[in-house]
Amino acid sequence: MLAKIKSLFTLIIIFMQKVWDNIYRLFNGIPTLKRSQITANLFLGSQYTLAGLQKLKSLGITAIINMRMHPVYQESQYEGFKYLHLPTLDNTPPDLDILIRGAEFAGNEIKNGGKVYVHCRQGLGRGPTMAIAYLISTGLTFEDAFALVKKVRTFINPRPGQIERLKELEKYYQTHPTTSVLPS
Repeated sequence: MLAKIKSLFTLIIIFMQKVWDNIYRLFNGIPTLKRSQITANLFLGSQYTLAGLQKLKSLGITAIINMRMHPVYQESQYEGFKYLHLPTLDNTPPDLDILIRGAEFAGNEIKNGGKVYVHCRQGLGRGPTMAIAYLISTGLTFEDAFALVKKVRTFINPRPGQIERLKELEKYYQTHPTTSVLPS
């Protein structure tokens, strides 16, 4: 009974956080949520601060994929994180080879027991595109991968070109199956 009450209380808190985040976004144009856990080993969010590296470490993050144009906070490499910088202009689709490279990086890290944090500036377009690309590489359809990310991070907003590139990636993986493990 106590576990059921605790679970219900946690769900209410999560619901209230999402409501607050949506209200905050309405008035300020940016999310309050800095990061979202998509699967047990895949996280998605906005640009972290140097102090945020310690928070990522406490979450068990072992690798970071940066989709921003600038290689911000490369100090992460010196803090024990694996780091992949895939420069992509804001509101544009990454090249297919960049999505494949990022998906392979995430897949290898997760397959070896690691956790991956994917980010762009705000975690709305480029970061979600990369997270969805990884999920597609595991065998999910674009629709299922998009729905999974959208369910957790409700305010994502990939641009039409990014969505089209992800659909191209889905077709690529249909003809070039990977040996990726299922997302954790």
